[in-house]
Amino acid sequence: MYQLFRSLAYIHSLGICHRDIKPQNLLLDPETGVLKLCDFGSAKHLIKGEPNVSYICSRYYRAPELIFGAIDYTTKIDVWSAGCVLAELLLGQPIFPGDSGVDQLVEIIKVLGTPTREQIREMNPNYTEFKFPQIKSHPWQQVRYVI
Repeated sequence: MYQLFRSLAYIHSLGICHRDIKPQNLLLDPETGVLKLCDFGSAKHLIKGEPNVSYICSRYYRAPELIFGAIDYTTKIDVWSAGCVLAELLLGQPIFPGDSGVDQLVEIIKVLGTPTREQIREMNPNYTEFKFPQIKSHPWQQVRYVI
């Protein structure tokens, strides 16, 4: 994971967002242990104020702001995706296995709790559908470590 975050730090320092971080886009040399980030087909140089498409990134690794339809996102979406990959390594399965965008959001809410209106506005100021069930975040003190 260190190598993944180093590669993200490098491309992010250049203003490039990969926009499709997932296990299938990580190549690991079994002899040297060197990890390489691949498939830059969705990558983009992000420019503040320039709109981007929100339907990007593979579903299980899609950041909440993308699900909310944000078009002014940052490289933070790659960090979210990398966190999902890390969780998948620890759990042995995707942490947010939704079947659709809405289902994906429900899976995220089950773990992190219902976002506040303020949090939703930060992700996408134009989002107007504020009808979510109030779900408390997962009681992390009860989570067992899978190591």
